[in-house]
Amino acid sequence: MHWFVLLLVFSSVSGICFILCRTLFSDLEHGETARTGPWDGRSQIEYFISLPKLRKIQICFAVVGALIMLCLLLVAGVPFWTTPFLMALAGGAAFALPLLYFRGKVAKRNAEFRAKLLDVVLGLNNGMRSGVALPQALEVVGRDIGGVMQEEISMTLYEYRLGIDFTEALVRLEKRMPDENLKLFVTAVGISLQTGGSLSDILDKIIETIRQRSIMEDKINTLTAQGKFESIVMACAPLMAFGILYALDRQLMLPLVTTVLGWAAIGVVLILELIGYLFIKKIITVEI
Repeated sequence: MHWFVLLLVFSSVSGICFILCRTLFSDLEHGETARTGPWDGRSQIEYFISLPKLRKIQICFAVVGALIMLCLLLVAGVPFWTTPFLMALAGGAAFALPLLYFRGKVAKRNAEFRAKLLDVVLGLNNGMRSGVALPQALEVVGRDIGGVMQEEISMTLYEYRLGIDFTEALVRLEKRMPDENLKLFVTAVGISLQTGGSLSDILDKIIETIRQRSIMEDKINTLTAQGKFESIVMACAPLMAFGILYALDRQLMLPLVTTVLGWAAIGVVLILELIGYLFIKKIITVEI
């Protein structure tokens, strides 16, 4: 009877999780959110989902995570006094999952934009040397480039046609897509348009700067890849060791999850693990 009740509870939780995921993510299968107006002051996450809906998804994930943890605790026979703490921990972790997912999509979108920026500047430089005005050159470049870059160029030209100054439209683009190379380009174009200098010569220098930065970024990523992998392994090693030892000799590890002192030790270990991971991550992160 006990196992039947546990199976029933677990099946109910799984069904709730399936229904929530199917309902909440059904409209995300069509890709990015279409934009028809200015995007100033809004989170980049709103390219994909509105913030109120994201909060609803996070709350649902937290509830489902807590219920799943409750089922696992009932199966494992963990003392009842630890249940609220572990349910809160699982709910908090599940609450953060949707935000991490959409932040990953934002990071991927920004990386795609950054990868095509050099091609855009090269196209603008070629257009300027052939006598085409900068807005028209940008329109030509944006026709066939595709992806995120085409979307952002279309938004910039849309704002320009509405009567916004072209320099201001580029500044808005830089606010939507914060990037050091784009900031350099926008600043240089703004100064050139105000002072009347040779924009083509400036673009040549910007192109060389972007190329050198790309080479440096590749070298840094190569040199720090091993450190990033080691930080993840070191953070996961104690948890894996605990799981293996618990499976081999449950009685030996049982005091860790059945006594106050054991849970205090687990809490200290988790805090130290988090501090160590953040410390290593800060060391291997290099700003260019």
